[in-house]
Amino acid sequence: MAGKTALLVIDMQHDFTLPGAPAYYETTGEMMPRLCENINRLRELGVLIVIVYSIVPKDHPINPELTRVGKNRTLVEGTGGELLDERIPYDPARDIKLRKYAPSAFIKTDLLDMLHERGIENVLVSGVKTNVCCRATATDAYSYGFRTFMVSDMLATNTAELSQFHLDEMTKYMAKAIDSDEVFRRLDAGEL
Repeated sequence: MAGKTALLVIDMQHDFTLPGAPAYYETTGEMMPRLCENINRLRELGVLIVIVYSIVPKDHPINPELTRVGKNRTLVEGTGGELLDERIPYDPARDIKLRKYAPSAFIKTDLLDMLHERGIENVLVSGVKTNVCCRATATDAYSYGFRTFMVSDMLATNTAELSQFHLDEMTKYMAKAIDSDEVFRRLDAGEL
């Protein structure tokens, strides 16, 4: 069933992945080697890899009442922070690279059609931030009828505790949180 599964890799861009960047957290640095290794392993098993990124135009209006975004903009076009981290394995012959325009990778993109065209039934969500774009994407994947999983050890946000809180909430309602060992176990058993 691996051919019916897609891994969405959300926002692994310099502003989130490089130490000292505006939205870098140690949890991301700790998660990065596992994510990179597992992208390659999953691809070899036939899982569709979708590298999702966001670029904010320089002149994009920001609501000044948003305390985090208003103070320290991230992923702004032309700053270098919007660039995909070169450590993320990408195979242009097999993977999809998709620019998103909203927190969810499904909004104003062709992601839904791409997944349907390939017969995808299961969506694995990875990347950053667990509680923002990853959660929004997982919510929409569930809403569109995909069997959705948050890959807990391939996700990161400000703290491990904050990430776990959101994973627990998602597991209750929309997307079961499982670690990468469980992903591979399910793939081996033909459950994904």
